[in-house]
Amino acid sequence: MTLIGVLWFPSRAITQMHQALNDRLDDAISHLTNSLTPLPETWIEREALALQKLNVFCLADDANWRTQSAWWQSCVATVTYIYSTLNRYDPTSFADSQAIIEFRQKLASEINKLQHAIAEGQCWQSDWRISESEAMAARECNLENICQTLLQLGQMDPNTPPTPATKPPSMVADAFTNPDYMRYAVKTLLACLICYTFYSGVDWEGIHTCMLTCVIVANPNVGSSYQKMALRFGGAFCGAILALLFTLLVMPWLDNIVELLFVLAPIFLLGAWIATSSERSSYIGTQMVVTFALATLENVFGPVYDLVEIRDRALGIIIGTVVSAVIYTFVWPESEARTLPQKLAGALGMLSKVMRIPRQQEVTALRTYLQIRIGLHAAFNACEEMCQRVALERQLDSEERALLIERSQTVIRQGRDILHAWDATWNSAQALDNALQPDRAGQFADALEKYAAGLATALSRSPQITLEETPASQAILPTLLKQEQHVCQLFARLPDWTAPALTPATEQVQGATQ
Repeated sequence: MTLIGVLWFPSRAITQMHQALNDRLDDAISHLTNSLTPLPETWIEREALALQKLNVFCLADDANWRTQSAWWQSCVATVTYIYSTLNRYDPTSFADSQAIIEFRQKLASEINKLQHAIAEGQCWQSDWRISESEAMAARECNLENICQTLLQLGQMDPNTPPTPATKPPSMVADAFTNPDYMRYAVKTLLACLICYTFYSGVDWEGIHTCMLTCVIVANPNVGSSYQKMALRFGGAFCGAILALLFTLLVMPWLDNIVELLFVLAPIFLLGAWIATSSERSSYIGTQMVVTFALATLENVFGPVYDLVEIRDRALGIIIGTVVSAVIYTFVWPESEARTLPQKLAGALGMLSKVMRIPRQQEVTALRTYLQIRIGLHAAFNACEEMCQRVALERQLDSEERALLIERSQTVIRQGRDILHAWDATWNSAQALDNALQPDRAGQFADALEKYAAGLATALSRSPQITLEETPASQAILPTLLKQEQHVCQLFARLPDWTAPALTPATEQVQGATQ
């Protein structure tokens, strides 16, 4: 398989990365120049995570990427920021003055130059120096931070030495002390033993796939186990149906191995296409091909009229799925219902770190900001996936489960909105006195950290922030004040976890309009 992948239609990671970066920039330019419906945030986050995964493969695949890895990693972070920020950008929300129109065209032109350099595998260098009128136009249309981020990439030395990467430990810290790992192993072993005893006791060797199923669908928690079971059952069902039709309608008409290969090719192609799709459904393609191959290719080639093999293997998968469901549901069920609030607290804690970064166009601060934003994409996406798994945990009380999911989804949604609203404050906050900014930003960060700390014990209340008055000598910009009031409103809409039901806060935030 490795030789075929390398020699026949090779698709190198570096080529995929260049294409993915340019595709993301194409989307960004479309939202910059046209009023388009924003893409779902989950889609944006998955595309951002896909770029990070490709970056790991590029480091292992391409020597030039490793040599200039600092520049390319900054490029990935910059493209991710531009892509995610412009996704919500609406050019019709701002006045179409001639200066703003010309600035947008210039910004789109610079992004196009970055695309051409990426397509050629070159580090992009920009000679654009923003004039005073362009800076004013960028501030008016809320694009100054994107512009500065892009220019910092264009002025970065391609030969900047990379930051040494820290290698994660090979084993988790509590590998030998956490009882959950031992319980997980015992549950998997118990399910396998039950299936082995059953098919051996009834002398039904054809359903031996039930024991394999117990190993394949084993997952540490109930929700992910149910997800894997559904995918395995769906793939096995599709594979069994294809094997049945193949055995009845095609196999009797085949005379040689060449004909067999031509018939198998489209089935394997379909399975491979499904297997390379989203991670949520890719296992269906793998299981479909495995079931089909086991049922039709294990016997001597020739007309096959005995359909018992297909039936037995499909039944084995169903039996293994049912046994696993019973074991994982009733024997030490590991629910993620308690882990979900902690996961949300971690994401909000990361968001508070973003708010403590000085809102200045300084190279180190801006790079740190971009890297933490990428981490936030991963954190919110992980929380979203955990919500979906908790929804499958039927052993929980239905009302409590629904309330937990509703509150969690509200936190995720508001967290994403707060992140984008905080992005908007960067364009105006640069005009503030440096001594004043940390105090104002610290109010938001402190409130968010306090809210996150109470999530694990369900004691979090909707934060109510009162913005401190500023001295006349340090008058805050009206635009920034309005933007920060909007952030206050988003804070107030975070759910109150102490209430018996989800009731959004309705108190008026000082200085804010509902």
